[in-house]
Amino acid sequence: MVSSQVPFRRRLSVRQAQIAVFIALAIGAVFAIMQILLDARNERKDLSVHAASILNYAGQPAARAAYRLDDVGAQELVASLLSDPALVQAQILDEIGLTLARATRTTTKSPSVIEQLLLGSEAAHFERHLRIEKADLDVGTLIIELDPVAAAPGFLQRTWNAVLSGLLKSTLLAFLLTTIFQLIITKRVTRLAESFSSAAHNKPNTNRRGDELDLLEERVLQSTNALAAAVIEAQAANKAKSVFLASMSHEMRTPLNAIIGYAEALEMGIGVDNTERRNSYLKNISSAGRQLNRLLGDILDFSKIEAGSIEFEIEDVSLADIIRRDTQQLEEIAAERQITLKTDISTEETVQADQSRLRQILLNFVTNATKYNTSGGTVIVGVTARPNGLQRLYVKDSGSGIPPDQLRSIFEPFVRGDNNLPDIPGAGLGLAICKMLAEGMGGHIGCDSIVAEGSTFWVDLKVSPAAAPSHDEGALPQLSEIR
Repeated sequence: MVSSQVPFRRRLSVRQAQIAVFIALAIGAVFAIMQILLDARNERKDLSVHAASILNYAGQPAARAAYRLDDVGAQELVASLLSDPALVQAQILDEIGLTLARATRTTTKSPSVIEQLLLGSEAAHFERHLRIEKADLDVGTLIIELDPVAAAPGFLQRTWNAVLSGLLKSTLLAFLLTTIFQLIITKRVTRLAESFSSAAHNKPNTNRRGDELDLLEERVLQSTNALAAAVIEAQAANKAKSVFLASMSHEMRTPLNAIIGYAEALEMGIGVDNTERRNSYLKNISSAGRQLNRLLGDILDFSKIEAGSIEFEIEDVSLADIIRRDTQQLEEIAAERQITLKTDISTEETVQADQSRLRQILLNFVTNATKYNTSGGTVIVGVTARPNGLQRLYVKDSGSGIPPDQLRSIFEPFVRGDNNLPDIPGAGLGLAICKMLAEGMGGHIGCDSIVAEGSTFWVDLKVSPAAAPSHDEGALPQLSEIR
């Protein structure tokens, strides 16, 4: 009863905030635990290195004392070793295993539960056989025991720092996700809810002739139809929200994990002194940031187009000129995946279109053709004349193709088909945006594909009323190839 009195927008915002906080806390907790476990592993490795250095330092003096059975010198040696705060016991045995000298120290500081759990509650045992190399003779054994907690004095503080850092990063991530949800989802879903509420208050057509029963039937029918339409819209919005959250929680987590992981590595000092490794970490952070920026850009474009807030500047555009102008950029995209790019221009006529939006479609087509192509494959970018006064801009690849049952839904939002691979980034919005842009310019978009042979994505646009060739036929460029 109380929840029904709370405005729908507020309830939706609270639910989205809860989801954002849960996702952010989960990510922050995972990375904090990973950082703590990595620190504990490094401390255990450092403990072994520390023990090896002590054994190397005391090995020769201990061997001479054991060889001479000098118990006084041996006792002085093991006592001097206890100056190391991590060392709790040192012992020298003669060649038959009898104790020649021994020194112990009782730890005064009791370790915390976290230190015991991650570093160990028992002293670590290390030993080395003592040997006189010149005489080729084994003379005894040097045994030391190190307290793993005392050997890592700053571990507990670093653990709390990692927890606090994880909470701070989770808070920032939760704020970012909540802001994105508010900008992209809340406004649209709230608008659907308001439409559903207003449907019940629509007045019927009172000009219709008939008695009171006819009028009542009309009102019931109108209310039922309005309610059914509103329910369908609300269900579709709820499904879109679920699909969006599932897709975005996965697609955003990959670049965010890379950014946080490499940033934390640099924060911990890993690779700071190595210029090559540091530059590699920074390059990975920059690449993940650009990937996240492209993802958010696609989402915002999709939202603007669906909201009808995007405007088109229709003018006479030469498809051939667009291909020539962007050839270098398209070749660079193909070269990153060792793909051969060719151009095939068979007409110079102009079409009615928005030049910037058309270039956006072409760039998306070529990017998909290279991402889902085989290594060493081919991509052909071309323009050709079509019947009924149309010009076709197409991109053909030599990839694995798309099954016929998936062609009908390939231009739907968040649909990626069998190519939904973890190593290929994207939220499945590119082709949906291309379809909306093409239809907004009065064009038609489609795809022809044969499994195991490749796919051809195309967009047909109307020829300009006064279209004329803008270049001589002899000026057409040769097919350009790049490996």
